Amino acid sequence: MNRRTGFTFVELLVVMALMGALSSMAVPRFREYKTRAFIAAMQSDLGNLKIAQEAYWAEHQQYATDTTNLEMRITANVAISITSQDASGGYTAVATHRNVPGRQCQMAMGREAAPREPGAISCDPANGGSTTLPTP
Repeated sequence: MNRRTGFTFVELLVVMALMGALSSMAVPRFREYKTRAFIAAMQSDLGNLKIAQEAYWAEHQQYATDTTNLEMRITANVAISITSQDASGGYTAVATHRNVPGRQCQMAMGREAAPREPGAISCDPANGGSTTLPTP
């Protein structure tokens, strides 16, 4: 009797079904990790902005209202907007990431941070709550 070596079609289908089941569990978790990394990039950029703003303050006695005036590098796909009622009194910065729509991180310094801790970075998740990180 002539015996063939290799896998049968049914065995290959079973392996493909198992691989599909494993990947369906792994892909959502991988997306979650990517989202967390993007949020961490926004938080890191806001922390770097705070340091650059303090250096700018030391030289000009006012805060910058544009990131191009600061000596800092912003992560790819992150946009930071700075708003200020009074450049000598403080500022509010909001960071968004192109790959995380609907989420943003924000920070306020000086008079702009009135009700909350100055320099605290808070990120708004999709469910409307917020997570505040302590200042380093």
